[in-house]
Amino acid sequence: MKFITRFIFLTIATYAGTTLLAPISVFGWNIDIGLLALVLISSYSNGGTTVAWGAYSGFLIDCLNPQWMGAGIVGRTTAALFLSAMHERLNIEHPFLDGIVILFAGIIDSSIYLALTQYRVSFLYGLWRYIIPSSIYTAIFAIVLVIIYRVRHLIKPRLV
Repeated sequence: MKFITRFIFLTIATYAGTTLLAPISVFGWNIDIGLLALVLISSYSNGGTTVAWGAYSGFLIDCLNPQWMGAGIVGRTTAALFLSAMHERLNIEHPFLDGIVILFAGIIDSSIYLALTQYRVSFLYGLWRYIIPSSIYTAIFAIVLVIIYRVRHLIKPRLV
């Protein structure tokens, strides 16, 4: 049952982040909902499973643009490997440290994808203009969600 739930969750999050939320981007910066779903799945999975889910999410990204098949898989799998390494070696309880890990995972994912596609000619411009701000935007969104989630548990009404 966990597999099907995670499969549906990651599929919807990856496609929603790349297709439905693209018109809501600010200055071309978007929130990578698929990466955030992968972060959530990695917190409940071991390293190998996280990398497999990252490869699946990258495959979904590649299905939207089959001309560059493999770039999404390599980028998202590398980001998943980074997330699993951070999850196993660090005990991250602070939301800002979570945000920093998500920031670096987003930079790794998008940089590898950009380097393997036709846009590699303008890699430094894409890194400065889109990848770093989008990763910061995603990390801030994740930090806000974590803080809201933790505050919600603090003021949760108790049943007698």
